[in-house]
Amino acid sequence: MATDARETAKQENGSRVFFEHVIEKGKEPTDKMMLSVYDGYGPEWRDTYRKQTAALKKYLGVNKGYEYSRDNGIMPYIEKIAKIECGVSVKDRWNPMDIVLVKKSKKKVIEGTIKELTNIKGMSKEAKLGLLNAYMRETLNEKLLIGVSLKAIAKNKKNASSEVANAGGKSIPTEVDMVKGSLKCTLTLGKKKPFLFDTGELGFDMETAMGGKIHGQSRNFQYSKERNLVQTDLTPKGKDAGAKLGKVSSIALDSFLEGMGLNRPTSAAKDKNIPPVGEWTDSAKRYWIDLYKKLDSSGMVDFGEVAVYENNRRVAEGFESVLDYAIMYETKKADRSSAGRFSSKLVAMEWANIWVTIAKKGKSKEWCTALYYGAKKEFGNSNGPFLKIY
Repeated sequence: MATDARETAKQENGSRVFFEHVIEKGKEPTDKMMLSVYDGYGPEWRDTYRKQTAALKKYLGVNKGYEYSRDNGIMPYIEKIAKIECGVSVKDRWNPMDIVLVKKSKKKVIEGTIKELTNIKGMSKEAKLGLLNAYMRETLNEKLLIGVSLKAIAKNKKNASSEVANAGGKSIPTEVDMVKGSLKCTLTLGKKKPFLFDTGELGFDMETAMGGKIHGQSRNFQYSKERNLVQTDLTPKGKDAGAKLGKVSSIALDSFLEGMGLNRPTSAAKDKNIPPVGEWTDSAKRYWIDLYKKLDSSGMVDFGEVAVYENNRRVAEGFESVLDYAIMYETKKADRSSAGRFSSKLVAMEWANIWVTIAKKGKSKEWCTALYYGAKKEFGNSNGPFLKIY
């Protein structure tokens, strides 16, 4: 799915229309109809929609008679109640559903029950959210109300998969661990592209107890912003390559880190050791120099070639030189992404410090498992149930 919100809306509405026609009418919508919903529709998207629809139809079995909602209908109705009555500030952290199916014959009853459960006087918003989630689990299990989360499907994947999340009755949780030696925070500056770090992230690999492979990265996903939030994102490798698990919920991160006596690195804009562009001090620079030395001595982080390149020639080496050049590049605005990639790299180093600290406490497996379920949005009773198609 695309990252642009308007484009994503078109694509998801394309899924909604395709679902409805095939499941309810027994035939695919015409190309003209699909283009009226999503102007980027073509053979590739037709293939994606067919895979999604086949997975949803397999889950539904003989069930039909649904209303398919995204921008209108029961989906925004539920989202509004979750926000106002249940304290949900960011919808996807609670429930990443993109489309909602509701049985037409039960719609009024379901809406009325949701309103009643979340309108109890004197009850906390947290308790109301628990009731809402419990009712949505019940209606999902009965296939009356189905929130569907759509993930990218690898081009070489013949059939889309589906799985229910947060609906109760989950089997023994999958254990996930870090792949030894995979923690990378490359500090090469200007070699691949002038004035920019070769990458802006902290990268790492994990493996599930069943042998599934996952690549993760913590970085700023919008480098054009000088000081932005760094998020952690997981993507399966191998047979499911390209089918992102998604970004790890901050709630899951905070829950685990607080239990370890640690704090999640803040956004670059709020980091006291990352001044605004042009306002660097010796004390701020010293913080990053000391952090680099600490991480380097741990032996856990691969920093690659710590050097600066200009015009395909190495002009300096060592972290202090890299830091000075990066500050100069962002001050001169040598590239529109130089400041954003630089601050992303610095916060990535703080995330590397989190990994090193957790490893020293012997909790790497627990940490990786928390990341995995945080990306799947399956880490507590505060998460709503949904069907994931990927």
